Amino acid sequence: MKVVEFYKENKNFILFLFIFSWLFTLKNNIGSANSWQDFVFHLDAPIWVFIGAFLIFLLTDFVKRKVNKNETNEVSSVKKYINFFLISYVFYILSANIFGILISLIFNTFSRNFNSSFMITYRLFYQTIDFVIFGGISLAYLYSKDNSKYRKRLIEYEITNSKSKIQQLKAQLNPHFLFNNLNILDQLIEEDQDKASDFLSSFSELYRYALNSAESELIEIEKELIFTQNYFELMEKKYEGYYQLNITNEIKNSRIIVPPFCLQVLIENAILHNLGTKQNPVIVTVTLENGVKVSNNKVELKRKKKSNGVALKNLNKQFELLTKKPIEIQDAGSAFTVILPLIKTNSYD
Repeated sequence: MKVVEFYKENKNFILFLFIFSWLFTLKNNIGSANSWQDFVFHLDAPIWVFIGAFLIFLLTDFVKRKVNKNETNEVSSVKKYINFFLISYVFYILSANIFGILISLIFNTFSRNFNSSFMITYRLFYQTIDFVIFGGISLAYLYSKDNSKYRKRLIEYEITNSKSKIQQLKAQLNPHFLFNNLNILDQLIEEDQDKASDFLSSFSELYRYALNSAESELIEIEKELIFTQNYFELMEKKYEGYYQLNITNEIKNSRIIVPPFCLQVLIENAILHNLGTKQNPVIVTVTLENGVKVSNNKVELKRKKKSNGVALKNLNKQFELLTKKPIEIQDAGSAFTVILPLIKTNSYD
């Protein structure tokens, strides 16, 4: 099974070695011929070159695994790979020559193959060239493969870490959503108990949906718009006609994805920090313009409410984690605008 796994893991590189062996042999044969009449190509030659190259690859991979067995780092440094190369080279030279001596003794060709210092030097030089070429290619491949695995693990860690942070941020927004609406309910109980009863009934349905959506990292804009509209209708039970919500058809018909509660947070922010009246209502507009754009005219409270801005801060962190871009806040004299960056559907899985 390990042999099959090894082949599946490295089949593309093994195929590369096979093709390269044919090209390498063909190049040498053409280079040694003075004319097409002198050109001779033996079909078994590239096979033997491939076998030698494959054995060098196996040796370098084996040495790397053994030397790096107790290494805790995900990927070794370039210096470590140079050490692998040198160790593999020594093992290759020793094993190739020991094997050559044994074969020569068996077939009684020792005196022919090892009869002079020139022949010994020639063999060592030839073996060194082979190892530099195929051993270098093998270690470059192993280094590239290890780095690719390391980058993949790093990306997976970053995604997991980002998801965890997003869940923590949403966990902070949920109580924020709950407490703000409980405060409104408390005010309604004092002002109008019938309205308070209707508000509580609608809020319970809305909060049930909020709890169900809290587990999702991203949802379709259509679902978020429905939730936002339901939330705004809930606010209308207290602020009748003081606030208006306009959602353009462009964004209604879009197929973008967003984090849950992102629009509701901005609608809530507009209601909490502006004092709308029937004569001068606060108009909140949601449209698609360089992102998801939520803007409202400013009718500021005479006594501004103290706010630590936790909702906007959390929303900004979520989009930085999801898109590497912050949300854009434009606070002009008469209008307040927030633009949420668009999220690519294949950028966060």
